Amino acid sequence: MPNDNTDDSDLVEWDDEPAAQDDDDSALETEVAGFTTTTEVAELADGTGHVILSGPGAGTTVAQAPDGLTRAEFPIRGRDAALTSGSPLFLVHFPHQKRDLMPRLLASVVAATRGKVSTAAAVALPRGTDTALTGWMDSCPAASVRIADPLGYMLDPTIVRIPETSDRALGWRPYLGEDTIDAAALVDMQRQVGANLLLSSGRALDSAEPQEALNGAFSEGDDALAALEADERLALNLTLTASWLSNATLRDKLFSQLLDQEQFDTWHIRVQWQSSLRSFHQPTDIALLAGYKRLAQLAKDEGRTLLLPQTGLTGWLQLAFGATGYGAGLFGSGHAFKEHSRGGNGAIPEVERYFEPTLLHIVERAVHDAMRARPDYVRCDCPYCPALHARPDWDHTLAHLHMLHWVGRLGGITSPSRPIERAIRQSVRDAVRTADGEPLAGVNVPRHLPVWDQLL
Repeated sequence: MPNDNTDDSDLVEWDDEPAAQDDDDSALETEVAGFTTTTEVAELADGTGHVILSGPGAGTTVAQAPDGLTRAEFPIRGRDAALTSGSPLFLVHFPHQKRDLMPRLLASVVAATRGKVSTAAAVALPRGTDTALTGWMDSCPAASVRIADPLGYMLDPTIVRIPETSDRALGWRPYLGEDTIDAAALVDMQRQVGANLLLSSGRALDSAEPQEALNGAFSEGDDALAALEADERLALNLTLTASWLSNATLRDKLFSQLLDQEQFDTWHIRVQWQSSLRSFHQPTDIALLAGYKRLAQLAKDEGRTLLLPQTGLTGWLQLAFGATGYGAGLFGSGHAFKEHSRGGNGAIPEVERYFEPTLLHIVERAVHDAMRARPDYVRCDCPYCPALHARPDWDHTLAHLHMLHWVGRLGGITSPSRPIERAIRQSVRDAVRTADGEPLAGVNVPRHLPVWDQLL
């Protein structure tokens, strides 16, 4: 089995140009659609049309729902309802390639959760031109929320460990070459690509000068608020090193400032994780995870909306404590904002692996095949697994889509008698028992589960 310390998905950075659409993506879409026997549509919140949730054309809109289709009993939530309804919001990040597969993915999460989970389409301004980013967000009608993140932390390579900003990104977003950012101009850039939840810049906060860093972030946030027009909404956008959550002194200073700044009802907070974390694995640092928990609890206690981009399953866990939104993507960088390190050259073959929902963990294909061969194994009913297991060769794209679908779908495991905290606690404890009963070793062991269980 190839070395799993790095893979090509993690070597792609936010400022890399989106790759050209693969020739087989249309065929893959057709193949996936062919395994779906029913077609369902949900009405848009503004009543202007319907989104096809399943079957051929899933993820696209129709002005009028054709006769004979199943009409969902739930609509696609509007922005404000998605942010304040108390239901989870799943942020899907614009991938560096295969982005045309995302509209169906968003629709599949809404359909599988029966509308319990709303979705957001999130792009990064330095990732592409206005035309490319607008086109992708417009292609995602199942997304209630649209975000265009400025990635202001790219101006702070001495605070967070990031790759050098490319000339292409500087050409698209000249503010990345300036010492300060014009908040009003930045808000307007986000408007231009179709964002309906606007962000402050997201500059990284320097833990060596904590009060100065916090003052600057909130002052910039106030400038962005002043630039809003009628019916627009802003989230305070912060980028933190892990010490802001794991160090008690820094954490208390951050939380105190967040409480004092009542003008920000939505927080969009990104925390950088260590580079040694394996692709698609979850952090196990108890101090960091306890800090996340306290942040989520603070948001819940104070009636704030907390969004945690690039957190994957770790972000999902925070729903139990009070977070509203969590983000993931088709590749590893969408699941984790990790410290940049110079690893391999991208020539290492990608490991064949599969996300096991009952383990809340990704395992090597051989482990999955052994589990799947047992008569008591419950086979996945996502839109991607029939095609994945029907193909003679392992399809990494389908395996990634399966995982991303499940990361979103897990937000909808609630019921009237089982609210989100109880549902997540039970899911984690069930996964612990499942893992204890499997002969797992090495990277297949879900080492995060005992830590999660402790937090819950």
